[in-house]
Parts: sequence; structure tokens; C-alpha cells
Amino acid sequence: METTRAHAGVLTVKGFSCSPELFEKGFPAGMGPCRCASECCEGGVYADVHERDAILAHKDMIMKSMDETQTRDHQRWFETVEQDDPDYASGRCVGTTEIHGKCAFLDGKGRCSIQVACVEHGMHKWALKPLFCILYPVTIEDRTIGVDDMLQGERPCCSVGSVFDVPFFEGCREELEHLVGEEGFRLIQEHYHASRRKEAP
Repeated sequence: METTRAHAGVLTVKGFSCSPELFEKGFPAGMGPCRCASECCEGGVYADVHERDAILAHKDMIMKSMDETQTRDHQRWFETVEQDDPDYASGRCVGTTEIHGKCAFLDGKGRCSIQVACVEHGMHKWALKPLFCILYPVTIEDRTIGVDDMLQGERPCCSVGSVFDVPFFEGCREELEHLVGEEGFRLIQEHYHASRRKEAP
């Protein structure tokens, strides 16, 4: 199976096209997802229906990591209506609900109770977390990896510019490696450096 190809300046890795924004935008030094303020989590997220089912299968574990600002009624964690969306692995997704003005899984300290519960039980921190929660501010639309501008100019952790110290893909290395693997990320790096060499006078 072909892992990567580049044509007309576009790189494809693991079946995903890479938007030029990954290489042409970036963060000031010390900024990026590592300085997360959790505001992107407040409105909830769409999760694949299989991700929802995995979360609900671990509901008792997750409930123990919730605080008084959240509901432990698992029947209120997700919306009841599913939607078709080809960017999700199963082709169907469902939204998390907002409880007390924030995602049902966001605690009073701005932490994801799903992630907290996984760490507390010796699992990988993202073992149950929905993919689009993990990836933000990386986004996937029509099989293209791009930059989500939802909080552009509002939060430095999620704001990018054309003048930068760290290119976007490097600032989101952990997220991209989760999506395309270490080898896929290496190919993204190589594409970036090869493009820079071509641009050099």
C-alpha cells in the first residue's frame, strides 16, 4: 500500500492530503497546543459512534474522575441524534452535550475526565478520547489535514500566523503522529524541508 506521494506540491500520507497551511503557518516560540487553555473543549465535540460506545463501556471508570460541575448520568453525555459524516471512521458521528455551559466531559479545572480517567487507570491518555478532541487545532475535512481557525486570534495556543518560529506541523507533532504514525510524520517533515530547499535562492 502506498504510504505517501507528492504531486503538484501536495503531499498525501496514510490516505490524507496535507493542506499547505501545515507548512506555511505556525506558532511563536513557546506557543501551540502545549499551552492549551481548554477553551476549544467547552462547546463539546463530534465523536465517531464507535468512540461513543467505547466511552460508555467505560462509564463507571469515567464517572469517578468527574467533579461537581459535571453530571454522572451517562445518558446525558451524548446527543441522541447521529449524523452521517465520511470523515469519521464509521461514517457516523454524534455530538457530546453541553452541561453547565461546557462539554459534559470537561471538569471545573478545564481537564477532560475521559483523559484523566485513562491516565489514572494506567491506560494511554488518549485511549478513549475522541479523535477530533485529540487532534485540535489539527482538523480533517474531506480527507485533508488542515488547520482549525475556530479560536484564531482569541487564544495564543490555537492561533497561527504566516510569520512563526515553529511550523504548524511541528507544533502539533504529537497529534499528527497519533493520526499518521511516526513514519507518516517523518514524511511530512521531509516534505517540508525539501520544499524549503527548493525555495532557497
